[in-house]
Amino acid sequence: MTRPLEPDYESDPGRRRAWTAPHDVHDVIGPELEGRVLDIGSGEGRLAGQLTPAAHWVGLDASRNQLVECAYRPVVLGDMRTLPFASAVFDVVTHLWCLYHLEDPVQAIAEAERALRPGGRYYACTSARANDPELATEGYPPTTFDAEDALAVVRTVFPSAEAETWDDTFFALETREDVRNYCRHHHLPLDRADDVELPLWLTKRGVLIRATKS
Repeated sequence: MTRPLEPDYESDPGRRRAWTAPHDVHDVIGPELEGRVLDIGSGEGRLAGQLTPAAHWVGLDASRNQLVECAYRPVVLGDMRTLPFASAVFDVVTHLWCLYHLEDPVQAIAEAERALRPGGRYYACTSARANDPELATEGYPPTTFDAEDALAVVRTVFPSAEAETWDDTFFALETREDVRNYCRHHHLPLDRADDVELPLWLTKRGVLIRATKS
């Protein structure tokens, strides 16, 4: 049974801060974005830090804590299911690491499509339930937006959406403290750090979806 991953950015900000990925989707797509960019679920602004001068960033998040800590402006406190913007005003809209917090991701994707101009670009990403098999041997619990189903979900709004999957080792966790921090960040038992061989190379599995509004 799929269910949304409950956000805890207000109640447990330390979990999110426990670990930061050295490489992420933001670093991949940031340099290719141009025009008015709406970064939904913008957090502390990692995507904004990767953009070129050709992009004009606007961040939106439901977490006051993260927006306060974000060094970039402008930012908007808002709900991704009911965007406080007119239709067809953005050149790019992103949903990076956020749609699994919703009971119905399609509602937010449709709002993103509404805010995009014709020909505008849409991006979404998420991890797989089979991510991190070295630590999550039983797999992660299914959410409403996992890599296994994400393309089909996005295609209900953007029929021509395409998926780029990853399944590889990109970085190592060097110390047991690194592994514990990673486990905390990913809702895994901390004692799994006690038995792994170091450095721990994790197999990262997920998907980046790109689409264009017709």
